[in-house]
This record gives sequence, structure tokens and C-alpha cells, in this order.
Amino acid sequence: MPRIDAPTVAEHHVMRRDAIIAAARDLLGTAGASAVTPAAVAGRSGLARTSVYQYFPSTGALLAAAVEATFAESSDSLAAVVAQAGDPRARIHAYVRDALRLAAQDHGPFHQLTLSDLPPECVARVRELHDELLAPLRTAVEDLGVRDTTLVTGLVFGAISAAVQLVDHGRDVAETAAGTLSFVDAGLDAAL
Repeated sequence: MPRIDAPTVAEHHVMRRDAIIAAARDLLGTAGASAVTPAAVAGRSGLARTSVYQYFPSTGALLAAAVEATFAESSDSLAAVVAQAGDPRARIHAYVRDALRLAAQDHGPFHQLTLSDLPPECVARVRELHDELLAPLRTAVEDLGVRDTTLVTGLVFGAISAAVQLVDHGRDVAETAAGTLSFVDAGLDAAL
């Protein structure tokens, strides 16, 4: 009989599933979608490959769970930070800063997640998750009163994506955030 590492079997299963997802997220963040395989995740989590298959029947299901968890954590963090900020511009600033903080920690979906690297069953869900991730930013842009909320939200997110690339290449996070915010503010002023 396998060793149970928790007070109950149910808790043991939750712990194992969480360990598998954490390992998959780590691989996704550091090596990309192609690195998330049952064998690699098993090695990273310290479990047998057969254990990974007990929780996720395919590589696609494993990758989908990692992507879902990554987006959920980032969305929760961004929503909380934005909710604490005051006026719309302060909320946009909070979103930009927190997105860069998450990216600097190799967390979050701000790194290049190429849809072509994902199994087809993940692509539609990633698009939905991306929309959820943008919701606090979109609302703040809308509340600011710009003429084209969709365009401006996309451009602000584009600036964040470019800033993430700079941080990934070693640029200081605080310096990058300050420059990005200046750039975003100029664009917001022009859009008003």
C-alpha cells in the first residue's frame, strides 16, 4: 500500500496534485510549454511518472492545469492590487507595476506563451483566461474615459509585454516600471 503523506487520503491526493501542478508551472515558466511532459514533471515533483498520469491523463491535461493555475494566481493578484488603488490612472499604474513584479518572479502569463506550442484544447481556454487577466486593466481604462477602450487596453498591455521582455533580459524592474508608466501615461493622455 502506498505511503500517505497527509492526515487523510483526500488531503494526500490534494497535496500530490498541487505538487504536480507546481512542478508543471515551474517548467512552464522556466523552459516553456514543450518542457511540460509527464516525465519532466515527475522528475521535478519527486513523484513517479505513473503518479502524474493518475492525476492528469495526458500531457495536454497537465499543461492545461499548469496554465490555468498560472493565470488564476496572476489574475487574483492583479485584481487585488488594482482594487486597492484609487482613481482609474492609479489602478492602471498598480496593474502595470504588479504585472512587472509577477514577471520578474517568473510567475504569471506575461512571458511569451506561444499559442502554437499549446495543444488545441488549451488555446481557447488561454484566450478566455487572458480576457479575465485583462479585466481589471480594461475597467480602469474605461473608467478613465478614453474613446476606444479596447485599443487603449491592448496598447497598455503591449507596453507591459515589451517591458517584461526588458526585465527578462536583465533590466531593473523598478526602472523599467517607471519608464513604462511614463510611456503609458503619455499614451493615455493622448487617448483622452
